[in-house]
Order: sequence, then structure tokens, then C-alpha cells
Amino acid sequence: MRNSGLSVLLFCGLLLADCGQRETLPPVDVDSEAKVQYAYFPLYIGQYQVYQIDSVVYDFAPAGTSKRASTTFAKEIVTDSLLDNTGTLRYTVERYERANATQPWQLTSIETAQRTSDQAIRTENNLRFLKLIFPMDRRSEWDGNRWIDPDREISIADERMRPFSNWRYEVDSIDVPAKVGPFSYDSTLFITEVDENNVVELRLSRVRYAKGKGLVWREQRILDSQYCNRTPPPTDCATKPWEEKAERGYTLTQTMIEYGRE
Repeated sequence: MRNSGLSVLLFCGLLLADCGQRETLPPVDVDSEAKVQYAYFPLYIGQYQVYQIDSVVYDFAPAGTSKRASTTFAKEIVTDSLLDNTGTLRYTVERYERANATQPWQLTSIETAQRTSDQAIRTENNLRFLKLIFPMDRRSEWDGNRWIDPDREISIADERMRPFSNWRYEVDSIDVPAKVGPFSYDSTLFITEVDENNVVELRLSRVRYAKGKGLVWREQRILDSQYCNRTPPPTDCATKPWEEKAERGYTLTQTMIEYGRE
């Protein structure tokens, strides 16, 4: 680290102590710290979470961009596990969705999740993400999309987009209390997965985990716009809200509203 020697001298000067007389501190047990943090990504058969997902899809048209708002409820249940070729347990996660509480749950996808001694991995929409690393602290960062081509395209309202460039997962806070939706949690982990904003693209993805519960909240804003590329450029290009200038993409907020064990 830069200026480490200077930092030590300043520290000793502030204490007015002899730096030759040092106290030996016990070593940090990295394995124990990692095991404590496993609770942010719990995995056991029968575990389930129910989420409310509020989203807006933007669809460009010559007459003006349409915005379709909707609310969906999703239920994820861990139903099975098996050993992969490395000897790690891989869990099956069944995802169900419905538009409201009066409708039956409909199976929409089967995904997987696994936790090793130093990683938590999840598949979503056939994409593999490195969700967490162990152990973590306030300075931790990693490439959570290492298995995804940054130029990979997805289709949103029949429009092709490249949402995965420049993602870099960073821990913003860890082991802090928070109220999320209907629940209050003693220990939560807040991660920014991407926060990139320029005149043509907005890429924002943030998540919060709670110990013993897993993912409890997610926010994503994946938007594109050519508004600022007009000739001459609009005077409000830098100040116009993305919700007004976006031409394609989506925003969503996902909040856990129920959890338990079946």
C-alpha cells in the first residue's frame, strides 16, 4: 500500500509511544469469517422466498416511446441438490410467477445455486453469475459476470440491448441493520454490481442480502437513449431524467415479502 511507512510513523507519533514495543494481535481467522458470511447466501432444501417485482418496460416507436408498468410476484423454492463433477453441492431452484395472489403459481424456470468455500454462484435466465465471494469486507470487489460476454445481447420488448458491459461488483456496506419491505434485518450486505451512466446508456444494478434470508432486495435500471445524439444536441441533455429520455430497456425493483421453509 502507498505511504504505509508514513502511516505507521504518524500513528506512533499520535500515541506518543515507542514503536519498538508492539503488541502482538491474534491472527484473523479467514475461514471462520467466511463461514459466518455464508449466512448471506443460505442454501437448504425447502427454502423459499416470495418477491414482489415492480417493473417498467420501455419500447421505442416513431410516435413516442411506450412505457408498460407491471407488478409480478415470484416464488423461488430450493427443491433438490446433487454433487457436481468437483464434489460441490449444486441446488435446484424452481421459480414460479403469478400476476396476483388470486392466481395459481406457474413454473417459469429451473435455475441452480451453489456455494463453495469462497464463492456463491447462481444461474438466472441461463446466465451464470458470481454473486458473492468469501470472506468479504467493505473494500471487496470482483468480476461477478466473469462467465458472461460483456457484448452479449438480450431482447427487451423485441429490442436488442447489451446490458453487461463494465460491471464490477463492489461491497458498499456489510453487517449493517436495514428495513426492507415488511421486514427489519439485524445484518445486511449491500452490493453495487454496476453503476455506469453516459449520454446513451444507463446501467445500474444494486442488491441487498440479509443474513439467514439471502437476497431481500434488488434494483435494476437498464436503459438506452439516443435523445442526446440529436442535431443540435438538446440543451437539457445532461439534466433530463432517464425515465423521460429512455427509449428502450427496463427498470425494476424486487422486494422480498415472504420467506420460510416448506
